[in-house]
Amino acid sequence: MLKAENLDVEVIPKPNYRRVKDFEFVASYANYYACNGAVIAAEFGDRETDKIARNALAQHYPGREIVTLNMDALGEVGGGIHCATQQLPSA
Repeated sequence: MLKAENLDVEVIPKPNYRRVKDFEFVASYANYYACNGAVIAAEFGDRETDKIARNALAQHYPGREIVTLNMDALGEVGGGIHCATQQLPSA
């Protein structure tokens, strides 16, 4: 963990291996959704970094279930779980 004045930054490495090889595919563990009692996050198929990300989220969200899902299809069209769960304004 990096420390700056009054700020702690958790560094989660990008996956070394990922199922989607497209250069423009963004494999970011930071694009997650915290909801009631859980955190929904992506997994990219790299066992080591998927585990690092899962453990970091568990540490920062104690008491919540950490649910990781294959988000490859969503990522291939340019989004992530946090992007896809944003609210729409009422009409």
